[in-house]
Parts: sequence; C-alpha cells; structure tokens
Amino acid sequence: MLLESIFIVIGVLAIGFLFAPLGLGGGILYVPLFHYVGGWEIDQKLIIVSLLLSAITSYGSGLEHRKKSYIDDELTGIALWGAIPGAMVGVFFVMITGIQFKSIFKILAVIVVGFVIFKMIRKMNAENSNDTTTREIQIGKMTSLSAFGGFLSSVMAIGAGMIYVPAMKFFGNLETRKSIGSSLNIMMVVVPFAIVAHFMLLNKYQISQLIDESILLIILIIANFSGSKMGAILGFKLFNENILMKVFIAVLSITWINYIIDLII
Repeated sequence: MLLESIFIVIGVLAIGFLFAPLGLGGGILYVPLFHYVGGWEIDQKLIIVSLLLSAITSYGSGLEHRKKSYIDDELTGIALWGAIPGAMVGVFFVMITGIQFKSIFKILAVIVVGFVIFKMIRKMNAENSNDTTTREIQIGKMTSLSAFGGFLSSVMAIGAGMIYVPAMKFFGNLETRKSIGSSLNIMMVVVPFAIVAHFMLLNKYQISQLIDESILLIILIIANFSGSKMGAILGFKLFNENILMKVFIAVLSITWINYIIDLII
C-alpha cells in the first residue's frame, strides 16, 4: 500500500507539472491514476478527490499566470456569467440523475470537443498563413461555450479547461497564454461548485473513507500545488505560443479519443 501511495504522489506531482502550463486541471488523468495504480473504486469519493486536485492545479498555476498578467479580467468575468450558471445546472442534473446522465453527456462531449479541435486547428493555420483579418470578440458564443464548460465540470468531474481555453482564444480573441490564464481563473471559481455537487452524493461510508485518507490527501495537495506552480513557471520560459498551442491540441485530441473509447466500450 505504501508503494502504491508513493507512485500516486509522484503521478499527481507530474500531472500538475505537465497540465498547469496548458490551462488544464488534469482531471482526465487523476481518476485512472488512482484506479489503476492505487486500486481505488471509481465512485463519488474518487470523483471528489479528482476535482479537488483539479482545483489545486488551477490555483497553483492560475496565481502564477495572474502574476505575469496572463489574464483578461474583463473577459474572464463575462465568461463566468456563463460558467457559473452552467455549473449550477450541472449540479442539478447530478443530483436528480446521478451517473445515468453521463452516457448522454459523453456523446455531447465527443461532438463539442471534436468541433473545438477542428476550429482551433483552423485558427492556428490561419495565423500561420499570416491572415491579418480582424476578428471580433463574440461574447455570446464565448459565454455559451463557457456555460457548457461549467456544466461539464459538475457532471464529468473535470476542470473543463479543454473548453474554457478554446472559448477564450477563439471567441474571446485572446492570445494563447492569456486564454490559458483566464481559463485557470475561471476554474478557480467554478470547480468548487462541482465539488459541492458530488460531496452531496456521498454516503457515510465514503465520507469515513475520505477521513481515513486525510493524511495522503494533504500530501497530494502539497505535491499537486508545488507541481503546478513549477510547471507554470517553467512553461513561461520553455514554451512559445506556437508550441503551447500544438501541445494543447494534442492533449485535447487525446481527451476526445478517450471519450470515444468510453462510448464504444
């Protein structure tokens, strides 16, 4: 058990380090890490831990992005007008449908994430071809996609940076680093809604299990926060805009393939 816990701590540190520069919480990897390495059951307890770590990643990296002024507070505030209600609607669906809604939602996620990948590749190609066309900020579309991200966070127990970053970049017309910083700051507000939603579904046995794992959770929080801060700081130095965008699209594509596999299996 000790060896598995050590591997989990190392994994959480690595995920925070790698995902922080991309504006992602890492939720897509935390559940497999705990399930396959630590032998945890995939239940509400694990979902809450995944969300908690996603929140820590967003705080660790988000604060660093704010220090560097890689954030647009005005557009972030506007996006929250969609993301927070979206998260609240997600809470409602989680409470009345539990996990039954997830299958339907994964179908929607495959469609939306696939569309986002397509749009981001088109935008990147346009930038590479020196397209000087001025693009208007599309507040309605940005807010709508952010609402979907908030909904996704509550229902699927992830940070939803894969939705917020494209929303801010494509419809908010922000540069990549500001899109990432803004995404992280949105997650800092929205993810707690998802945590509350899933905590309300815990039974007494699962709550006692979380209490029993409190020491490990504290260590994981420290490791995750440290990894995300280091990842954000080094990301500023090592990644230029083009590389950052390509890595983000690659991670987004892996997420998309994961949803498709989940639907097939």
